[in-house]
Amino acid sequence: LSAPTRDRNLETLALSASLLAFRRATCLVMSTMHVAVLSVGGEELASLTAEPSWGLSEVLAAMQEQGAVAPGTAARILHGGSSLTAGASLADIGVAAGSQLTLVVLPPSFVLTASADKTAKLWIAASGDCVRTLEGHRRRVHSAVFSPDGQEVLTASQDKTAKLWSVWSGECLHTFKGHAGPVLSATFSPDGQVVLTASSDHTAKLWSVASGASLQTFECHVGPVLSGFFSADGKAVLTSSSDGTAKLSSTVSGERSCECLSTFRHGRRVFSAAFSPDGQKVLTASSDNHAKLWNIVSGVCLLTFTSYCGPVTSAVFSPDGQQVLTSVCDGTAKLWSAASGDLLHSFEGHLAHVFSAAFSPNGREMVTASGDFTAKLWNVATGDCLRTLGGHDSLGGHTDDVLSAVFSPAI
Repeated sequence: LSAPTRDRNLETLALSASLLAFRRATCLVMSTMHVAVLSVGGEELASLTAEPSWGLSEVLAAMQEQGAVAPGTAARILHGGSSLTAGASLADIGVAAGSQLTLVVLPPSFVLTASADKTAKLWIAASGDCVRTLEGHRRRVHSAVFSPDGQEVLTASQDKTAKLWSVWSGECLHTFKGHAGPVLSATFSPDGQVVLTASSDHTAKLWSVASGASLQTFECHVGPVLSGFFSADGKAVLTSSSDGTAKLSSTVSGERSCECLSTFRHGRRVFSAAFSPDGQKVLTASSDNHAKLWNIVSGVCLLTFTSYCGPVTSAVFSPDGQQVLTSVCDGTAKLWSAASGDLLHSFEGHLAHVFSAAFSPNGREMVTASGDFTAKLWNVATGDCLRTLGGHDSLGGHTDDVLSAVFSPAI
């Protein structure tokens, strides 16, 4: 080629490259948009250059880069009446250039544990960090639960008392005294106004949260009462006992009650009893190596979930009532179909007895409490252990058996 022709070709190639770069830059600019993220109060928290395909994780990550939110923050992003849910994009909820998003920070999900080391502990579920230790009982703490609004904690202890605590300050608000023996479990009524305690003195008691006064005593069992559970309407309680039975009683029958509405019998001690979410069935766990599902009206046993490796220490329903979760003395927890009784999965990883197992509010995770001084969080669908709370090498962990573990309620 002649020199002039070669120069013209080079100029054409350079121009083409410049045009291509310009088009790419233009496309990049056109595919992004500027959006503002506001607090619930209307304060601007971040100004983002976002892509329409971004989901919740990308938006939060970009806000973290600007220091607008802390890593691990649980939050929702709202636009108009729509929420940026899992799997959705900004484009899906109608976000365009100049849109304003609202950040709603959610309270962290907690796990509450009770231990033979005389304490209860509050942990952040996402990180496994222990953020509070509740100290004040003189002997082992058998159980610890949240109030329905998640603002308070109730503990039951071998020292014959139950205690009410503030989640946020850790202050003991009230001590319930009146049992003649260790208090083995304590729980709130659905409205959070009444407490039910179960004791080795063969009784269960109702107490006023506001005044601390004893309201009613149930004397239905002939052995230590190991657990207590309210019905959804709060008008009945279900208790389990070392006498080999679980019993259904009315909460409106008077100050002292021996009246029993129904009895569900095992061959040996019954560690726990719970209502199904629809209130039509009862689930019991026993040292006879079985958990049983009962019709609450007829008292007929509908299904038996058998552990071939030891006593079943607890049994609970999933939030949707479709599954049953049991804890077993062989160091495992087991997931069952509530419809067929089939074993769906066995969760293995603890080094000692598993004393309790519980679902998260959404049913996607579960937590187990063990004699190996730890609690473990698990993915229900995969069976993977997500996190271990405490342990011999953990700062702030329990120094004795972990006897119960539960998630904070969904608020």
